[in-house]
Amino acid sequence: MEKRINEELRQYKLFKIQETESKLRRFQQTHSEIKESYTIKVSKNVTSNILRIVLALLAVIILILSIICFFSGNLIDFLESKGEFISIQEKENAIYELNIYKYFFISLTIILVFTGYLLRLNNRKRNSVYSLSILLEEVMEYMENSSNDDKRKYEYFVDSLAEQEKIKKNAI
Repeated sequence: MEKRINEELRQYKLFKIQETESKLRRFQQTHSEIKESYTIKVSKNVTSNILRIVLALLAVIILILSIICFFSGNLIDFLESKGEFISIQEKENAIYELNIYKYFFISLTIILVFTGYLLRLNNRKRNSVYSLSILLEEVMEYMENSSNDDKRKYEYFVDSLAEQEKIKKNAI
């Protein structure tokens, strides 16, 4: 009965070691897929932030244009006060075109703002993945130490069982 218990215990300890090593290999594979050096992360974030700034500036400029288009009558009056002659037909065409442009510019502004927002989310996710990769490194280091400790304990256990068997055989 004692042999059977010792064998079950030995099998359990061996299984635990193999399971830990299997998880460690999976973690290492996942870590190699998501691992990014700090320099690459920063350069991607800086590039993304520069692009966000450019998109924000474009969105502001286009928004100003759309606001100007909303006041098409005032724009035509301003042009006439500068000394330009504008016929009634040209005024109607300009008002019609400015009405179309204002919706186009508002749509374009919304698209640019949304793209900037997506870039911001992308930066946050990139930072989160980088933080998780660092945490995963710590977990893998802990698991390696734990696995080595378990292997050492397993070897001591197996040696102890062999020593007990040897003592029993010598006693008989």
